[in-house]
Amino acid sequence: MKKHMTDFYLFMLALILAGGIGYYWHSQGLADLLVINAAAATLIGALPLAYMLGKILPFSRGARQAKKNDIILQSSSQLADIGNIDTLIIGRHGIVTEGHPYVASLYPAGVSQNTLLALAASAEKDATHPLGRAIYETASQRGVQLLEASTFTEIPGCGVEAIVGRNSLRVGSIFWLKKEGIDISADLITKNDQLAQRGHSTVFVANGKYCRGIIAIDDALDNDTLTAIRKLQRQHIHTVMLTRENKRTAETIGKQAGLDSVHGQLTLEGKLREIQLLKARGTGVAIVERGNVPDELIKAVDAVIELAPARHPLDKEAGLPPAPQENPQAIFLQSGLLWDFARLQEIGKATLSRIKLNKLIALIAFAVILPLSAGALYPFGIPFLPAWGALAGQGLALLLVTINSLR
Repeated sequence: MKKHMTDFYLFMLALILAGGIGYYWHSQGLADLLVINAAAATLIGALPLAYMLGKILPFSRGARQAKKNDIILQSSSQLADIGNIDTLIIGRHGIVTEGHPYVASLYPAGVSQNTLLALAASAEKDATHPLGRAIYETASQRGVQLLEASTFTEIPGCGVEAIVGRNSLRVGSIFWLKKEGIDISADLITKNDQLAQRGHSTVFVANGKYCRGIIAIDDALDNDTLTAIRKLQRQHIHTVMLTRENKRTAETIGKQAGLDSVHGQLTLEGKLREIQLLKARGTGVAIVERGNVPDELIKAVDAVIELAPARHPLDKEAGLPPAPQENPQAIFLQSGLLWDFARLQEIGKATLSRIKLNKLIALIAFAVILPLSAGALYPFGIPFLPAWGALAGQGLALLLVTINSLR
């Protein structure tokens, strides 16, 4: 809407300017034919045709290029946002890693491994977080008998809480359990540090007031993403990971992936604070995720990139369609590969470069045609530019803009 209003005002300004020039020369006693020519030539020269076409054509071309690369834009103007991005926030699970977390090891305290897994899976049965689902699936595969939970509460950024019998089961981060006053042994705290240094995610399991052990979860690094990160860095894109993970785990994963900076143990509010700090430095910030992105983050960043879930080879052979887009405001990469964001950024920068040159062409045309059309040099003996001359000048500007946009 704002763009259309700007174009409308430019058209109105051209009409007012042409009328003003005609009135001025008429008041100076100039012949009616010359007055009409001056007004007509001024109107032709002042029309923002080259300026408008200089934006439309590059955006249209960029959108076609994006579509060829299986990138779905909600609007071609999103290319301008992408072209100005210099910081990309990357999620861990399913992007930096393959998105298939699995239980790597169990470290019980005062109970058996099966009991530890049963407690955690009973609480995580209805969880939506990937780590919770990994715990529940492992218990199901091993045939572990679960306990019946009477209530279930998922606490974002912390974990889950369920009531089993008379006891409260809490499964989540060490920081949350400490805050809840759970007794965690020194051995488990030491083991947590060791696992974090190896890049494992750690899930603590508490039954009542006591911590009953740690479940270590791993997720292999995605080689395609690692290659894409290096390409983005060559394009001077700063790569950042903001995560709820333990700081040491996040730093280990970030180092393995070659990310520029990593911030762990962040709640949603913490992520928003980090984004605000980035934008305060004049940084263009985009976030890339699979699936839903909280509305607060969508509003905080300049662009949202959604990667399609990885498709199973059997789905492709069966001709099944790719998973639908979940974030209607996001740019959707149907390939599911971060590599395509690097390509999209190239398209965005090329689009902005063409628009910048087109604006220069339009400005030069305006600066040459308008003074001659309006008679600014008439007092010095230089005649008015005829209307056909202004039309030819506009035509030349439009031709140059078209050539530049399609090159």
